[in-house]
Amino acid sequence: MTQENRSSRQPDLEMIQVRRNPYLVDYRTGKNIVRHVGRRVGQPQDRQTGRYADQSRSNHTGGRTERSQHSISAMPQEGGRKKSHPQYSTTAQQKNKAWRQEQGHPGNAYEQNVYKDNAYSTRVRQRRVRAERQRRRRQARTRRYIKISLLCASILAGIFMLKNLLEVPASTAEASTPVEVAAEAVQRIEKQIGETTGTRIQGLPADVYAAHPNWTEDFLTVNEYSRPGDPLTEVKNIFVHYTANPGTSAAQNRSYFEQLKDNHERSASAHFIIGYDGEILQCVPLDEIAYAVQTRNEDSISIECCYKADNGQFTQETYDSLIKLLKWLTDAYDLQPDDILRHYDCGGKKCPIYYTEHEDAWNKLKEDVKNL
Repeated sequence: MTQENRSSRQPDLEMIQVRRNPYLVDYRTGKNIVRHVGRRVGQPQDRQTGRYADQSRSNHTGGRTERSQHSISAMPQEGGRKKSHPQYSTTAQQKNKAWRQEQGHPGNAYEQNVYKDNAYSTRVRQRRVRAERQRRRRQARTRRYIKISLLCASILAGIFMLKNLLEVPASTAEASTPVEVAAEAVQRIEKQIGETTGTRIQGLPADVYAAHPNWTEDFLTVNEYSRPGDPLTEVKNIFVHYTANPGTSAAQNRSYFEQLKDNHERSASAHFIIGYDGEILQCVPLDEIAYAVQTRNEDSISIECCYKADNGQFTQETYDSLIKLLKWLTDAYDLQPDDILRHYDCGGKKCPIYYTEHEDAWNKLKEDVKNL
């Protein structure tokens, strides 16, 4: 190949090398990056200030000149050597960094996301603090309401109890002086306090039980025919009976009740048996039922009385012991003399026979209990 041919093909080689110039590619990439950063931080190019705006205007106006200069400088010189211009990339990065510092915006998307995350976390914490504060306030209000309710309930209960303790029956208030009424109210209060706080014997307060007349405790064996052992929860009446065996003693009648557990003849018993000499035997505790009045065993106390006369009249010793026992029972259970009944008054059985046939004698018995 001749020298002329080589010289004639030289421009074609230079044009190919210009199109593939790597520095021109770096320049365009840097320019696009700068424009992208400007749009990302929200600064339109036509409103920019400072060095970046000037640089943008210079790029728009003189871009063709710079590209031509870079193309010419990047063309290979004689001998096949290339002149490199790495200064452009470093200069563009420095200008971009300086512009971001002047604007005060985050340098990249990561910093923006961190800022947003921190702001969101702060709002979440504030909402949680407010919710916790409201929850504690609600709990405090609830506790105050409960305390006030309990206090009101306690006050009402105290007023109700005081009213019951100081309540005076109308008959007592009409027949007594104010001093007597006050004394009776105090006695009732002491009695109720003793019932609730004191020791109880056979279902009665200890001080009330201690005032009973003299008797002998000789309890029956617990069995289903004379002493079932079932509790007696209340006492509404006191029943008077007679043994229907003239001349038998209290001990003999008690033995008869005891034998019923073996011979199973019938079911019968009583809480007390009063002998014709005036002795008193207690066969069943006062807080248990006895088999004396079939329809009233669950709410009554029964007394069997021995006698010698054929008409069923009690001896004077038996009568006196009966009056004392009835008086104590009516006081202990807060009953009236009219609450004393004959077996005859519940079921029609003629028991005690003398007092079913002599109504005046029965009325006198209750009057004697009242006057004792």
